[in-house]
Amino acid sequence: MSQEEATLEGQFSEFAKINDKGRSGETITLSNSDYWMRQAKILDDRKLTMTDTGVAFNKFSKSEISFDEWLRFLSDVCENKNMDEETTKQLLINCGLPGTTAVKEPQYRDYFDTYKPKDRVDN
Repeated sequence: MSQEEATLEGQFSEFAKINDKGRSGETITLSNSDYWMRQAKILDDRKLTMTDTGVAFNKFSKSEISFDEWLRFLSDVCENKNMDEETTKQLLINCGLPGTTAVKEPQYRDYFDTYKPKDRVDN
């Protein structure tokens, strides 16, 4: 039995349905998009933050965006953060279906528990 190859649009649809299987998968919310980026290890709260994705998402002035709009959102994020768009898309395609990898959604207090001043961070 061969497994169907993952596509960006297919992944978009699957992650759009997180927490609500009744959704069509035609549009995605910011929180679901962030979850997907976190599972793909793109949204790391260092190079790319939830503020970065929120600013780009809110340019659409709506709570959910379509796949075509999301592609523009992704291009905007990659351009603003100097990330390679094709590499980013491959990470999003290959991160597995929602929930196949544990995703730790940070709580604001976690940052302060692990905070190190920049001059003390090991590079």
